[in-house]
Amino acid sequence: MSAAFDTIDRKALLDILKTIIDEDEVRIIRFLLSNTVVNTKVNKATEEKPFISNVGTPQGDSLSPVLFIIYLEHALRDIRTNISPPTDIERLLPREFAYADDVDFVSLEFVEVEEVQKALERHRLFVNVDKTDFTRLSRNAKDWRETKKVGSFIGDKEDVERRKQLSTAALLKLRNIWIGGELRLKTNEDLDYLRSIAQDRQQWKGLTTKIQEAAEASRSED
Repeated sequence: MSAAFDTIDRKALLDILKTIIDEDEVRIIRFLLSNTVVNTKVNKATEEKPFISNVGTPQGDSLSPVLFIIYLEHALRDIRTNISPPTDIERLLPREFAYADDVDFVSLEFVEVEEVQKALERHRLFVNVDKTDFTRLSRNAKDWRETKKVGSFIGDKEDVERRKQLSTAALLKLRNIWIGGELRLKTNEDLDYLRSIAQDRQQWKGLTTKIQEAAEASRSED
């Protein structure tokens, strides 16, 4: 979705919250959403006069993602009701997978983005068409196995291989840092951080020993 946190209808959000939390909690959230001041920036220059916004949730507030998820779930229920009622087989499957403002719709038939967009617009949510992808799962085709969803490949084998490659690259980078002498402890806090990685003194001792052995081996090779 596009600018999802910035387009939430606050009045509609508060009406939804009234059905799941008590009045005192709604009052606190209403206070959080009130008097939200926004600054605009044009050509890297900030406008002198800020203005009060009456839509969206505050950026950077830890409660904003939770409020957005609640608001999005309400909108998705509208889509489930009005767009492509599920078949008996589809009732056994999740209709969508949502992670923050990324939503994947699952269907045995093609899902019309325009219909989804119209349904979301009724809740002031907007589909980012440029970032919308279509993935068709088939036993005969294999290209879908390397399609990423929330950072992971859909195909289990392909995802495991990719993660092995990433972990190997990360370990090689650490090895180069240890052996190449790029590891610098500037403050005691840096040392305390490394110590916190080790769960006990024996593990810490083993870690430092391995670093020393790697450094000595590098010197002997030179």
